[in-house]
Amino acid sequence: MDGIVASLAIEATTYVVLMVVFTLFAFLSRGRDAFTWSPELRQSALTNVLMLHVGGLNGVLYLLTIAPLIALYHRIGLPVLPETAWTQMPFVVKALVALLVYDFTLYWVHRWLHTSWLWPAHAVHHSDTELHFLSWSRGHFVEQFVIAACLVFSSTWLGFGIREIYGLALLQGLHQYYVHARLDWNHGFLRHVIVSPQLHRWHHAEVEEAYDKNFASIFPFFDLMFGTYYNPGSSVAVPTGIGKNPDNNVIALILYPFREWGRMLAERKRASPPAETA
Repeated sequence: MDGIVASLAIEATTYVVLMVVFTLFAFLSRGRDAFTWSPELRQSALTNVLMLHVGGLNGVLYLLTIAPLIALYHRIGLPVLPETAWTQMPFVVKALVALLVYDFTLYWVHRWLHTSWLWPAHAVHHSDTELHFLSWSRGHFVEQFVIAACLVFSSTWLGFGIREIYGLALLQGLHQYYVHARLDWNHGFLRHVIVSPQLHRWHHAEVEEAYDKNFASIFPFFDLMFGTYYNPGSSVAVPTGIGKNPDNNVIALILYPFREWGRMLAERKRASPPAETA
């Protein structure tokens, strides 16, 4: 019981800190308007927090699957760099290599999530029409399993242990809270080095020109390398969502991909030619 109470206290403190930090960022960016939350924005924030705790098991599943996936990696005998490869390597360099490899892998996984059969799970995250820092918490458990597997399999072969992989997950998660924030910041001369809130909002934009753009999670130069970079400028007034959004509640979001997969299977069945009879 004490452990549960302590965990809840840490979680509550984390959300208070995040709320204060991002409210401060918003105030620096938009002034008094940062303190005005429309009814739609309040509903979105509530739904996203509930998705984290009740529905998508976003962070919980993400963290709980890391250890079993590491064990699976070693059990099937996939290659791992020897510990000696990092003996003389400064920690900063080691961390940068880990982030580069992880983000390169996640870039391609993210593109995969935008293909037809995985899109319904990822579309839950894109369905927020009031994009803000808590939008990072809106994720379906199918998508979170795919992302956790990406983190583990891109880091374990480098010879990293579970603590280092948890550290990568934490760092990437904090950055995702930041890039989903209601900030029109583009990072100036660093705009091609670190993904900014402005750049990532274009990834969520419900405008045809921005579809399937800006897949990188941390390093936008991967988008530049593979022709998916898109940032025409300010994104503050850009609409977000997926067009035909599911209802803004936890149950609808959890069921959304399963309903879409059922619809897709039914359409495929109707499109299939009838079997010939002898």
